[in-house]
Amino acid sequence: MNLKTVNRIFGYGHFGMGAIKIIYTIFLLSQMVTNVNIALNGGEWSYGFAPIIVQVISFVQTLLTLGSVIMIFVNMIQQPKVIIGYVWGLGAMLVPYIIPSWLIIGALLVQCGMLMKAGTEIMNNSDTYKNEFRPKTSKKTIKNTEWYYGKKNEQNEYVSEKKQKRIEKLEKELAEWKQLLDTGEIDEETYNQETNRLIEKERKRSAREM
Repeated sequence: MNLKTVNRIFGYGHFGMGAIKIIYTIFLLSQMVTNVNIALNGGEWSYGFAPIIVQVISFVQTLLTLGSVIMIFVNMIQQPKVIIGYVWGLGAMLVPYIIPSWLIIGALLVQCGMLMKAGTEIMNNSDTYKNEFRPKTSKKTIKNTEWYYGKKNEQNEYVSEKKQKRIEKLEKELAEWKQLLDTGEIDEETYNQETNRLIEKERKRSAREM
């Protein structure tokens, strides 16, 4: 699972938590009115599974909070833009401690809005991951192409015109694959596979000509 996918999971988690809490709040308010009517008429009132649902929501919020702290550090280098979304999420968790308890409904609405904002920011900015991430050329890649870039004419003083054209074509193809790697259109594994294939093809052809 890559970083972009993990970020999107957290984005959906934050947005979903905000939406669920709004829906659940509306349900509790309607249930409260119903219970008041039942109590005034001498009946027994109950909130059903509400306490269990509250515990589940609280547990998920705790996981999102801990996960957000971890993901802020994880994204610092590769995907710093999504950090603002996680900051929104952490800020949402602090709202109940900042706004007075007698404004609980207002605090809850603000918190839900911030959670949904956090989810939106994370998901939107995680979509730029592929375009902004630049894979680094590994030592293995450099080693695999060293024979060509550094020593292609070291053993042969004379290169035929036909072979020179092939080398120029190979140079162009390798440069094109390198450009795709630098722009993030392909990953390093694909780059290694394709360049190694071209290099091996030229090696075999050169060996036959010797």
